[in-house]
Amino acid sequence: GKGKGKAGSKDDDQDIHQRGCFEDFRESARKYLNDRLASGGRQKELTEELQRNLNVNAKRFRQFFGVSIGQYIAAFHQAGPEGALKAAEILAAKASAGQAQAQLRAGPAKSLTQGEQEMRERRAQRFQSHLEVTPVSMVSFNDGEPTFSGDGGPIVGELAEMSSREEAKEREMTRQLDKFEWKQGTDPKHPEVNLALACKKYQRSSADKAYRSSDVRNLDACWRTMEYLMTELLDFDINPKPKYAVQSVHYIEVYSFLRDRTRACRVDLHLQQPKSTTHRCFAETHECCLRFEMLSMFLLAGGTGGSTEKYDVKLGLKAISQTIEPLLNSYQAAREKQFARSILAEAMGGLLGGDDDVDEEYLSPFEMAIHRYIILLLMSFSAEGLLSHLAKLSRDIVSHPLVSFAIQVFGAFSTDDYGRFLRMYRQADFLTAVAMSGVADLARVRALFFLARTYPQPVGDRISLERIKTFLAFTSDEHARSFLAFHRIRVQDDSAADGGAWVVLPKKGTPEAAACPLLTGGAKIPEKCEYPQGADSMLVAKFQASGLSRADIVFGSADPVIEVEAVVVPDEATDVGAAEGDSAAAEAAEAGGDTADWADGGGDEAAAAGGEAETPA
Repeated sequence: GKGKGKAGSKDDDQDIHQRGCFEDFRESARKYLNDRLASGGRQKELTEELQRNLNVNAKRFRQFFGVSIGQYIAAFHQAGPEGALKAAEILAAKASAGQAQAQLRAGPAKSLTQGEQEMRERRAQRFQSHLEVTPVSMVSFNDGEPTFSGDGGPIVGELAEMSSREEAKEREMTRQLDKFEWKQGTDPKHPEVNLALACKKYQRSSADKAYRSSDVRNLDACWRTMEYLMTELLDFDINPKPKYAVQSVHYIEVYSFLRDRTRACRVDLHLQQPKSTTHRCFAETHECCLRFEMLSMFLLAGGTGGSTEKYDVKLGLKAISQTIEPLLNSYQAAREKQFARSILAEAMGGLLGGDDDVDEEYLSPFEMAIHRYIILLLMSFSAEGLLSHLAKLSRDIVSHPLVSFAIQVFGAFSTDDYGRFLRMYRQADFLTAVAMSGVADLARVRALFFLARTYPQPVGDRISLERIKTFLAFTSDEHARSFLAFHRIRVQDDSAADGGAWVVLPKKGTPEAAACPLLTGGAKIPEKCEYPQGADSMLVAKFQASGLSRADIVFGSADPVIEVEAVVVPDEATDVGAAEGDSAAAEAAEAGGDTADWADGGGDEAAAAGGEAETPA
C-alpha cells in the first residue's frame, strides 16, 4: 500500500507538471498571436507562422482555445485580447454544456431569480460583439488591390456619391476622364467633367498609398454606382442616351469603362472588410460583376457587341477570377456568422436582442446558380483546378439540383460523352450555356470525330442537315454549314431532305475522304478545335429567346431557378403506364427520333457519341 501511495503521488505531480506546461504553451501561443494581430497580421499569414514557429496547427489551436483561428481573430478585432479570450472560453464551454442541458431538461423547470436574470443579460451583452465580425480570410487581387492595413482596422466609407468632387476634378486636370463623363458641348481635346455622371476610377494600390474614409464610398453608394452603370450604360451601344456627350460607341468601349468602374466599386467594398463581407451589397455587387463579365464574353465574341479586335479573353477571365474568390468567401462568411448567431442564441437563452443587423448576414438566393456558373467556367477555362474546387464544397451545395447539373455536365465532358454534353448545352439557360461555351466547339469537333470514325466508310453515309444541327447544338444553317465546311465535310442541298440538305460522309478512297482531316489525322482524339471563334448560334438564340435586357441579365433575372411542379396522382394503374409510355416516347424523340428515321438518314446518334454504327438497310 505504501508503494502505491508513492506512485500515486508521483503521478499526481506529473499531471500537475503537464497541466502547467500546457498552460504555459497555451499562453505563449496566445501572446504571440495577439502581438502579431496588433501589428496588422492577416489570418492566412498567422496560420502559417503559428505552424512554422510554434508547431501549432489549426487542430491544436482549437484544442488550446476551443475555437478556430478565424473565430479568435474575429473576436480580437472587435473586443481586443481579453475579449477574444472570453469569447473563446464561452464557445469552448458550449460542447461541455450539452450534457448539463440534457440533465436540466430531465429535471423540473427552475424559475430564475431576478439576480440570475440580470447576470444572464450582462453575460449576453458582454459577448454580443462576437457576432459583429466574420472569420474569413482577407482577399487581395493579383495585381495588388488593397486589403487591411495594420494601423487600426478596416475603413468605414463616408463618401455618399459615385465620385468625390476632388477626384473628378483631379482627373479632369490630368485628362483621365472617360467620354461617358464629359460635359455636353465640351472640347474633346480639353474635356470638362459632368459631376453628375462621374464615377470613381480604379487606382492601383501602392506601398505608400493611404486610404481615407472620406474618399471611400459607403455601401449604399457602391450599390447605387452599380445600378447606374448597369441601367444607364450597359446597353449604350444600342440605346444611346441624349444626356451624354457621345452618342455612337462600340460595346468594347462600354465594356472597358464598366470594367474599370466596377473594379473600383469592389475595391471600396474590400477596404471595408470585415464589416462589408456579409453585407447584401458586397454579395450582390460581386454577383453582378460576374454576370457582367459572362455577358460581355458573349457580346464581344461576336454576338451583338461590335468590334472584337481589342477584347482580350485572358483579361476577362482574370476579372472573373478576381470576382469569384471574394464572392465565395462572402457566402461562407455569411453561413458561419449565421451559425455562430444560432449557437450564442441558444447558449444565451434568446437574450441576443433584435435583428437590427440582419442585412449584414445576407444569404443570397442566387448562391447555387453562382456555384453552377463557377464550376462550368472552371471546366471550360481552368480544368486543372476544378477537382480541388469541388472538394472544398459542402455536401449540401454539391447535392443541390442547380449545382448537380453542372457536375453532370463536367462528368459528361470528362468521360467523352459529347452527345450528352451537347444535349445539356441545348437545354441549359443562357448564362449556363455561356459558361459551357468555352469547350462547346471542342465537344462538337470531338463528336464529329467519333461520327466520322464509326460510320460505314466502305459505302459512305449521309445525315440530314437538321439532325446534325440538333446533335451538334447549332440553331442556324449558316453556323452548321460553316463548321462542317471548315472540317471538310460536304453539305449537299436537297429540298427533300430534312433541313433542306444532306451532310455527306465520304466513301473511303474518294478525294473527299482524303481531304477530310477527321479521317486522315490518325486515331487520336482532337486536342483542340481550330474553328474560328465567333458568335455561337446557340447562345444568340438563347439570348434572344430570353426576352431580357442586358441589365436584367446582370441583376439576376436570367439565373436558373428550381421550379416545383405539381405531382398528379393517377386514378388507375393504366394511367401510370400511359404516363410512362409518354415519358419514354419523349425521351426517344429527344435522343434523336425512331430507328426508321435514323436508318433513312443513314446514321445513328449513338455512333456519333462514340458507339458502333449500323449499316443502313
